[in-house]
Amino acid sequence: MLSSATGALVLGLVGLAQGISLGGKGYVDLSVYGSSPAHLGAGILYGLPDDPAFSPDKAPVLPSNLFPGAGINFERAGGAQTPYSGYNGGNVTGYRYRFQSTLQNYQYASARGAQFVLLPHDLWGADAATASTNTYPCDNGDCTAWGTFLDMLISDLKSNDMLNGLHIDIWNEPDGSNFWPRSQDQFLQAYAYAHNKYRAAFGTSVPLQGPTTAEPANSQSTWWQNWASYVKANNVIPDIYAYHQLSGRGSPNCGNDPVVSNDQLNEIKRAYGLPDRPVQINEFAGADEQTPAYTAWFFGRFERTGITGLRANWGSKQGLHDDLARLLIVSNDYQTFNTAGDWHVNNYYTQRQKGLITLAGATGSTCYDLYVTQDRGAGQVHILAGTRGQDGPYPITVSNINSFPAFSGLKSLRALVQEIPYNNAGVVNGPILLFNSSVSVSNNQLFYNLSMNTDSAYTIDLYAE
Repeated sequence: MLSSATGALVLGLVGLAQGISLGGKGYVDLSVYGSSPAHLGAGILYGLPDDPAFSPDKAPVLPSNLFPGAGINFERAGGAQTPYSGYNGGNVTGYRYRFQSTLQNYQYASARGAQFVLLPHDLWGADAATASTNTYPCDNGDCTAWGTFLDMLISDLKSNDMLNGLHIDIWNEPDGSNFWPRSQDQFLQAYAYAHNKYRAAFGTSVPLQGPTTAEPANSQSTWWQNWASYVKANNVIPDIYAYHQLSGRGSPNCGNDPVVSNDQLNEIKRAYGLPDRPVQINEFAGADEQTPAYTAWFFGRFERTGITGLRANWGSKQGLHDDLARLLIVSNDYQTFNTAGDWHVNNYYTQRQKGLITLAGATGSTCYDLYVTQDRGAGQVHILAGTRGQDGPYPITVSNINSFPAFSGLKSLRALVQEIPYNNAGVVNGPILLFNSSVSVSNNQLFYNLSMNTDSAYTIDLYAE
């Protein structure tokens, strides 16, 4: 999204919490537009069926329209929570099964044009179910087992033709005990060791991500300060800065905001002399934020900052490998795959919002945001509205109507307004039509007042009459 005054459009959250209204007001300026959409927020964590996850049975087959219909452009996986433990210092058989899970996920995603973020920590076996007494990379200062594992992984990636579109996330959430019950010093040793191994094997053709913390970037965090100082001094700066954004809807002051964490990362880079490089929030949205309202709001924040985002997955065991990170509602027998409301947000964002990204946002509160595109060839404008727990009125003003060729000189436009509901985490077959009629143009502006329901996202499509 083009840089603008910070603003966001947040919808209330039905069935989870009582919505409130902080009085946000949306704006769109059709005279200011930029590049074509890249759908920055359309990645997911796990969510693809694979045979090892469903062993001894075969994996169910996703209907062919659901993955591309959601526009998924990043998949992140590494064989977690299959019936097989990972390598864990020497279990080659466990590693092989987890690698097969990973390979199947890679092949499915890659065949559909998505990039793939590899999770070596899950191949190792550190998937939050591993006890802290198990072996971890560079225990007691000895990285021999880590090196053996990395050599095997590098060889398998090459021999299975997995380098195209591949990213490697060096280790997941090393700032917490679930995935790294060791010291930060030991992590830094293992991180640098792996960074140098991958660089020697792949050069810069395979981007490396890190540090992938559970905590968003925070310039006041001693953990982040230590990491920044170390990677600068040892020349192991990742190609893509990565962290998570998972604190949930209870975050105060419209928090859990990628705009804020991106500002914090910029402070860290300035303080430690780190270069500007792409940023990926490779897990976003707490479980209670996975509703259409929040999903649309997150998309707006990613577009505003240029960050890529991958939707978190709160499933476990087979439930980690079946529903495109809760974009789908799956029957217990895996015979029926229906769409959740969030799938329709993804679908609108990636399939409908074509053309050029347009200046848009909100005033009054960062709990509101808008993401807008204009298709000058088709003569259409597409507006996606999301919020953090808001309901009630949300007035939106579209200005400089005459700058859009198909609208120039018109006294009214047709507005198609739809709601994408949450339906209490149930099946949503499609958006709900709210309005499809003329809206007057006055003083080169159009005004529409959304009435928000908690947890719903909203779309507004404008056409010449």
